[in-house]
Amino acid sequence: MSLMLRTFLENERGIKRFLSRFFPRAQDVDDLAQETFLRAFAAEAERDVLSPRAFLYRIAKNLALNERERLSHRTTNYIEDYPDPSVLGASDQVSGEDVVEGRQKMAIFAEAISALPPQCRRVFLLRKVQGLSQKDVAQRLGLSVSTVEKHLATGLLKCSEYLKLRGYEVGSGPAAVPTQPQAQPEPQRYGSKGGSSADV
Repeated sequence: MSLMLRTFLENERGIKRFLSRFFPRAQDVDDLAQETFLRAFAAEAERDVLSPRAFLYRIAKNLALNERERLSHRTTNYIEDYPDPSVLGASDQVSGEDVVEGRQKMAIFAEAISALPPQCRRVFLLRKVQGLSQKDVAQRLGLSVSTVEKHLATGLLKCSEYLKLRGYEVGSGPAAVPTQPQAQPEPQRYGSKGGSSADV
């Protein structure tokens, strides 16, 4: 397990409490907490993070402030933005099962990314997590755009295979929906000799 994932799991409740100061809806808090981990995980893949706990909180704070700023410019309020239970009912409550399932998904997704060859992993994280364009990824890593496209295709395919082998049905994004439980296979690494990543 990567240091960043372990640190996030140890501090997940505190991070969510911090984010709940900015956003009353549990779904918003969960989404931002997941984004916090993914940003931190992507950064850890590129460089050493000396204080992962402080790093996670800094990312959470920046994401929360950016989201608040984005929402402040909206001219229309939607009903789902109101936290009043009389308006929304109890559907915003998150069960213990949902929390455990979310943590399992995050851990499996982190494992899937870590199992990619190093260059493929860098491309995948820059494009899918940090949101850089393919052209920007290519310039940053000194690759051609076509090479970036190939790495992305490889990353998506191998992550999908990794998730499916562990009993998750892959949808249109990184979130996975569990299917019937399956026996856990032995972890596998992708790539040639020396091409695997650090253990997660």
